[in-house]
Amino acid sequence: MNELAAMVADEAALALRTARLALLPIGATEQHGRHLTLETDFAIAAAFARRLAADLGSDAVLCPGVPYGLSEHHLGFPGTMTLRPETLLALLRDLAESLAEAGVRKVLVVNGHGGNVDAVRLAARVLRRDHQVTMAHVMWAGLAGDVIAELMGSERYGHACEGETSVAMVLAPHLVRADRIGPPADPLPVLPHAAPPAPRVDLALAYHRLSATGALGDARLATPEMGHKIVDTAYGRALEFARAFAEEE
Repeated sequence: MNELAAMVADEAALALRTARLALLPIGATEQHGRHLTLETDFAIAAAFARRLAADLGSDAVLCPGVPYGLSEHHLGFPGTMTLRPETLLALLRDLAESLAEAGVRKVLVVNGHGGNVDAVRLAARVLRRDHQVTMAHVMWAGLAGDVIAELMGSERYGHACEGETSVAMVLAPHLVRADRIGPPADPLPVLPHAAPPAPRVDLALAYHRLSATGALGDARLATPEMGHKIVDTAYGRALEFARAFAEEE
């Protein structure tokens, strides 16, 4: 596995000449209810990216990740740290430009936080237009959305829910404080058609307006078996894409 941070400069030069794409894990440092630690989004993304790097071999180089994201909607809960949208856009652009300078013009962002999606999409458009860099973006929840919808037992889910808790059990079990998993809080009222997991109206909502605990769903339903179903689906699809992305001229 080509892990950039563990190399000296001449090793990095060889790896970057050989690699056809760079893997960049990003996440967030934010509250995840009472039972998942603040590093959850980043730790899941980092574990996912390491698996991809191991399977892709010399075709990919694994970059040091970004443990912060766009988390302003979680600031109502202690421990959350956030970037501004323009900061994340600039950071993604700068990192991609650095990779392009070394000859790598394909970047696969491995994301663990839904709040980052819009910024990554915008960064990809700017990089393609202004720097001839192709940035693609995968997130486990999007890759396996069909499977997740079938498995969930809650009407509202998507953050520290049974799905994310199950994924954490598989990819990074140290994130889960099993002794702190309890009954979910009653969902708070939301304007029509604006509630997760699939709102039809795009409305910026702070999480303390959605849940008194900061979590959605019922983490008591989480199991490693559910986690494996989600992770296996998401990972298989991500690897299939990454291999095709690396080979594309």
